[in-house]
Amino acid sequence: MMKGIMKVISRPTKETLSNSYILQVALDLIDQVGLEKFTMRKLGTELGVSAMAVYRYFPNQKVLFDNLVEGIWQEVLSFKLDEKLAWQKQLTNLLLHLRQVLAQHPNVLPLISTRPIVTDKEFVLVDKILTNFVKVGLEIQPTTVFLINSLIFYTIGFVWGEDIDDKNSNLDLAAPDYFQSKSVVLQKFMQPFQESTTQFSFDEQFLMGIKAILAGWQ
Repeated sequence: MMKGIMKVISRPTKETLSNSYILQVALDLIDQVGLEKFTMRKLGTELGVSAMAVYRYFPNQKVLFDNLVEGIWQEVLSFKLDEKLAWQKQLTNLLLHLRQVLAQHPNVLPLISTRPIVTDKEFVLVDKILTNFVKVGLEIQPTTVFLINSLIFYTIGFVWGEDIDDKNSNLDLAAPDYFQSKSVVLQKFMQPFQESTTQFSFDEQFLMGIKAILAGWQ
């Protein structure tokens, strides 16, 4: 079952295909098989039609992926924020939502990473968010756009790391060679991995990173 960015509707016949439904099924297929194994032919099979029927809606795979990413960004940027909160808290909540959406669909991370926000629909939502941030105290400086970009890249990379860690969760990382290093500095650096009292969940680590960037915001 699909989760996250798009509402699932009943499977239509060939005559009732739509852009939104094709994107829903495409996302579901990518979730299942990954980007490397995704093809327009396989998508057609999932839809119960020929690949040529899909091409009537999306002329090629690139256009389909562009629209899929736009749908994800629209879902993220449409997130209901508490406009009474400080902009730092609103931004943190928005990044938490981005992380949640991406974590539901980790196989689309390469698409998100290579397709920035560029469409009018996306920028309308960005403008609404920024306008409210300014109302509650954000001062737009030459560095602001780059700092926000850094937080977005941080979130995408963090989710990617979580997914890799989850896939490698069965590996024994308790006592690799570098824990036995003669370097006092390296031993001190790696020691928290061996002590349960200094462990942090992924949720805690994610917020630590955001707070660190916001604390140094210029």
